[in-house]
Amino acid sequence: MTARGSRWAKEDWLQFGADMLRKYGPPAMTVEGLCASAKRTKGSFYHHFGTIDGFLLALAKAWRKTQTDDIAESVAADTTPEARLATLVRLTNVIDHDLEAGVRALGVSHAAILDVVRAADERRETFLASLLDDAYELGPEDAVSLARLYHALHVVAQARAPGAIGDFSAGPTALLRRLAADLKAART
Repeated sequence: MTARGSRWAKEDWLQFGADMLRKYGPPAMTVEGLCASAKRTKGSFYHHFGTIDGFLLALAKAWRKTQTDDIAESVAADTTPEARLATLVRLTNVIDHDLEAGVRALGVSHAAILDVVRAADERRETFLASLLDDAYELGPEDAVSLARLYHALHVVAQARAPGAIGDFSAGPTALLRRLAADLKAART
């Protein structure tokens, strides 16, 4: 972030908002609370976002970009299906789970944010289905179903074991891998 005495850019506000959301949850997401905590004027906030809803939507879109779209782009750069899956697991285990929980919680009471969350989930599932189909030759229907199971496991792990996602999901992930291998064997 910029020095406290200088003007904040839109990105500074978004980073600060992400920090507040991950630490304090949706109740911290008010213009008054953000400005007081940031030691900034409301004019500075409104200059960039116009409304709290505009800010929250921009925050949700930034979350989607960093925690969905950027990850998919990084994973797609790997050369083999197995490497892509391994990279995906590594990156999704270390995403900002507290921020993810905060954005999902905001979606409960903000329809536009819920739309962003749903679009991110759909992007994740579609991308994962493609990876699973490439790796296990499952066919579209089984790949989509298995991708939904993996994604559901990830979302549950964030709620149940946010500090130990990999440990929580290791057993179920191994089971899903065996299921994928069995489905592949049944197709050949």
